[in-house]
Amino acid sequence: GGRAVLKLLGYTEESGEGLSFPPPPHGPHPPLVAAVTADVLVLRAELDLLLLNQHPNPQFFTQILLGGDEVRLV
Repeated sequence: GGRAVLKLLGYTEESGEGLSFPPPPHGPHPPLVAAVTADVLVLRAELDLLLLNQHPNPQFFTQILLGGDEVRLV
């Protein structure tokens, strides 16, 4: 899940106030953490829809997984 990704990006410990990261310059770059966390959440939602056969565009994943042409959202 998202916590495992945050650990890979420098997560150190969990406290009553949330997640703790080392201070800069050794800590992760906050915008990168936010971007990766958002990507993981979106991917998880997309996969849930695929597993439930409710995804509106499952062909996008087929194209991506098979290395097809670039997906266009037009």
